Amino acid sequence: MKMKFLPVLTLVAFLLLNNGRLHSQSHAIPGQVIVQLDPSVSADVFLQILANQRTNLPLFEHDKVLSKRHNMHLLQFDPEGWAINDIIDALYDQPQLLAAQWNAAIQKRRLPNDDNYDRQWGFEKIGLPEVWNITTGGVTARGDTIVVAVLDTGFELEHEDLLPNLWRNGGEIPNDGIDNDQNGYVDDMTGWNFRDDSPTPVRDDHGLSVMGILGAKGNNEIGVTGVNWNIKMIPLTIEFVSDIIEAYDYVLELRRKYNESMGVEGAFVVATNASFGVGRTRCNEQPIWGGMYDLMGDEGILTGVGSDNDEYNVDTFGDMPTTCPSDFIITTLNTTEEDEKFQFCSWGSKSVDLGAPGHLSYTLDLDDSYITFNGTSASAPHLTGTIALLYSLPCDTLAEQALTNPKETALSIRNIILESVDELDMLRDLTVTSGRLNAFKAMELAQLSCGGSVGTLDVMQLSPNPVQSLLTIEYETPSFNDFTLRIVNTLGQELFRRTFAPPRFGLKQQEVDVSWLSPGLYYVVLDKGLNISAKPFVKQ
Repeated sequence: MKMKFLPVLTLVAFLLLNNGRLHSQSHAIPGQVIVQLDPSVSADVFLQILANQRTNLPLFEHDKVLSKRHNMHLLQFDPEGWAINDIIDALYDQPQLLAAQWNAAIQKRRLPNDDNYDRQWGFEKIGLPEVWNITTGGVTARGDTIVVAVLDTGFELEHEDLLPNLWRNGGEIPNDGIDNDQNGYVDDMTGWNFRDDSPTPVRDDHGLSVMGILGAKGNNEIGVTGVNWNIKMIPLTIEFVSDIIEAYDYVLELRRKYNESMGVEGAFVVATNASFGVGRTRCNEQPIWGGMYDLMGDEGILTGVGSDNDEYNVDTFGDMPTTCPSDFIITTLNTTEEDEKFQFCSWGSKSVDLGAPGHLSYTLDLDDSYITFNGTSASAPHLTGTIALLYSLPCDTLAEQALTNPKETALSIRNIILESVDELDMLRDLTVTSGRLNAFKAMELAQLSCGGSVGTLDVMQLSPNPVQSLLTIEYETPSFNDFTLRIVNTLGQELFRRTFAPPRFGLKQQEVDVSWLSPGLYYVVLDKGLNISAKPFVKQ
């Protein structure tokens, strides 16, 4: 398990004391720095303070607000003659600063395509068909529409196998040029393009392919299905770290509104997908970006993260956001159909939680077509999709807790996924769990906390007893396979028979109309093979 993420102030103090703030700036964008300021200080005031200290800092200009609530900003400066290390160190000398980091361009986490494996082989590998017998996604037991945010470099939203599962912002009126929901984004009907500050996403196949694995429309006789047949996904276009922070803040506000209004406003965002990153970079070098995962987690949002598509140990060399110690991210490496780590994939026994199918996955492509998709970019949506699918299980307790205790529920879902992996020798010493994602086992584990149970075969209670018409039979079973329920008379003659599978969630009970029976003594018999339990009742 990952250790708990340090609060920003604690983290900053730790870095200052240990002089270990920066290790590599190979991905830094020249002339850009991201800062988080004390809530009492405005960006204008901070810039004026910096301007008065020109001896050890360049002249900064304010580029944009990344998070109004958390006072995060992107600053610009002329990089000529300045080392990013020196600038970050000097910024940390300012008492008004909570955290600072360099901005960077993200890297897509996909490898070149290849068509040698069966299409969508990964779904069988992680047990999804068995889960789909219980739920195919879409809504919680209380009717909340489940939403996942996909941050990526671009999308094609018109794909016929994607359109039905796109999120629509109910607080906006389309194309009226007004910010109807007053969230700072005009006409954000289907997410936002943070790269270009526009409601129209960049056209790109990468994000489309990710969304296809996570939630292509299922059972519609078109193309492929996603981990979730039914779900709502928010496409958020990003290119730089500053875009990621702003996008996470957008998602955070949606879920915060939903929690505070008990579903009247905002969106029930349960997860974000990160099929991107910055390789050989440590989380303590990006404290503002890394700190967003705890902020989202506090509102009930988990993040599925794919590790870097390169052969190295992230524990040793770093990877962002894989090495972030937040309890609200789950990280995965890329596994093959043979349950092996794909060669060109990073690992880490302390930072990478598990493996998930990725190599040669079949999914959506541009122009209503389909393609074989590779790398941890394909692994991450298998994982993130499973997070969302678990929220759709028919469990009233889970659905209620997701709103009343969102943080604790998110942590519970994370723990369920990590504890239910298939342990594999191939992944030992490469991941925290030494295992590969198993959605079916996760579902089975989730049912134990949702009122479901297994035990000794037993007809526990019959009510009412005596009975005139409807008899309620409460029972226990040692599994969820088919059992036979019979009613017999005192001579052992069978008068009624029903074969059923016990529910994985909710109460184990059957109702039988016995109004047709003559008054007298009878027995309810529950059996499977030689295993039998019986209890008498009186028909009035």
